[in-house]
Amino acid sequence: MRQADRPTGSPVDAPADETGRGGLALLRDRRFGPYFFGSLASNTGTWFQNVAAILTIYALTRSAFMVGLVTALQFAMQLVLAPVIGALADRVDRRRLIIVGQTLGGSAAAVLALLAFLDALNPALLLTFIGLSGVGQAITGPAAQALVPNIVGRADVPQAIALHSLTFNLSRAIGPVAGAATYAVAGAGTAFAVNAASFLAFALALRGVRLPKPADGARGRGRLGVMGGVAYVRHRPALVRCLVAVALIGLAMEPINTLSPLFAESFGGGDLLVGVFITFFGIGSALIAIFVGRLRRTVGSGKTGAVGVAALAVGMAVLAVSPGPVLATVGIAVGGAGYLLAVSDVNATMQEGLSDAVRGRVMALWSMCFLGIRPAAAMLHGWLGDTFSASAGAFVAAGSAVVAAVVLRGRLTRRRDAAGPVQQG
Repeated sequence: MRQADRPTGSPVDAPADETGRGGLALLRDRRFGPYFFGSLASNTGTWFQNVAAILTIYALTRSAFMVGLVTALQFAMQLVLAPVIGALADRVDRRRLIIVGQTLGGSAAAVLALLAFLDALNPALLLTFIGLSGVGQAITGPAAQALVPNIVGRADVPQAIALHSLTFNLSRAIGPVAGAATYAVAGAGTAFAVNAASFLAFALALRGVRLPKPADGARGRGRLGVMGGVAYVRHRPALVRCLVAVALIGLAMEPINTLSPLFAESFGGGDLLVGVFITFFGIGSALIAIFVGRLRRTVGSGKTGAVGVAALAVGMAVLAVSPGPVLATVGIAVGGAGYLLAVSDVNATMQEGLSDAVRGRVMALWSMCFLGIRPAAAMLHGWLGDTFSASAGAFVAAGSAVVAAVVLRGRLTRRRDAAGPVQQG
């Protein structure tokens, strides 16, 4: 690894061959522990809001396209704001940037809760404040991805990335069914209020995290905006393949959100079945998470991701042909396991050896590809569901996963790059 590609700004500058701490030890760490549990709370609360918003808009409009639009608004700001936020994440305190994003998202959720309690929600207001919540998520995303290697020592980075990914998938296992149950028992307002509280919990947890001063020269350099990340990535084919793959993965997993109401309705189920479907996607993800590190060591990076997207394709195909909710749930769980396996492998491949001077901008590209594709994916699957059937959308998702498997057949392990470091200015 060349000096320009060596991570900087970590609390512990461990030797490259040092064995990192285990997951439990990291969770006891005074910096990483609060970050992990605060992120888990925030992500879980987001699922309360996602499910409540989906069910509310579907109840108001009876349209899968409108469900897709709700999902799209939550992620559209990733495309708009990621270049700016990525540059900021390389120049300012990433912890404070996350706190700003969490505060904005929590405020939007609190207004949604108030409007729901007052029975004043309509489609326009719901879409407006879901969009503002998406702005908060856009501010948080690249900074949160880039912060992980700053919290722990270099040897702990792979395990920390795996645990950070686990927060998203544990929240999938906890949040959707709990959110659907909360919606059914206490209404949308309570679900939105839970999300507002979860944002506050993460912001408070981060306030207590003190990070070391970044190494000299680790911040404040490089091209502004996303072009700095593009300049870094464009001569690194492995990173380009990672970004293409995560966009396809985002397209492949979207039916779990957008088409779950249609699948549940076709099987004679209700709101709770929607939560069950989304939850089992998270359960499949959580169950495979403990094996990701071992699989990467034995199967190899890149190949592990290819196995994951192949499993995602199988899961979506099973969902498409399922005659009832039981087989559909099995397919969804298999798809969730494949999704986590693929995303964790690609994320770890990108972050290993990545220069901290450009980490925020490169992870902004990640957000643009993975989350930025979600608005178009949600609207595409919603249109397919309304025009043809939910199964048509699931088949398209399976095809996207197959293409991602082809992309990931290339060797994604980071090699000594021929290109120079990011252009400084």
